[in-house]
Amino acid sequence: MGKARVVLEWFEEHTDEFHLMFWPPNSQDLNRMEHIWDVMDQQLRAQTPPCPNISTLRDRCLDIWYNLSPVMCQKLVASMFGRVAAVLKARGGATRY
Repeated sequence: MGKARVVLEWFEEHTDEFHLMFWPPNSQDLNRMEHIWDVMDQQLRAQTPPCPNISTLRDRCLDIWYNLSPVMCQKLVASMFGRVAAVLKARGGATRY
């Protein structure tokens, strides 16, 4: 069973606690945070030794977050106009991004 199905089943079992919104995956090209999470994940996994506890993990994540390249973030922002245009042209479908 895939992770997505496990998560959906959990939400179905707890429907009285949460409102599950339908959110189609057609606009992933517009989610620049995914790129940032990938960069952070790569940097975190490159560190040795692995985090021994949650507190260390939190500290390392914050350190990586506060030291993200401003140039990278500026490029992500600058790419949004082209990304939005590409998604609109593809009518929400896949793009080259």
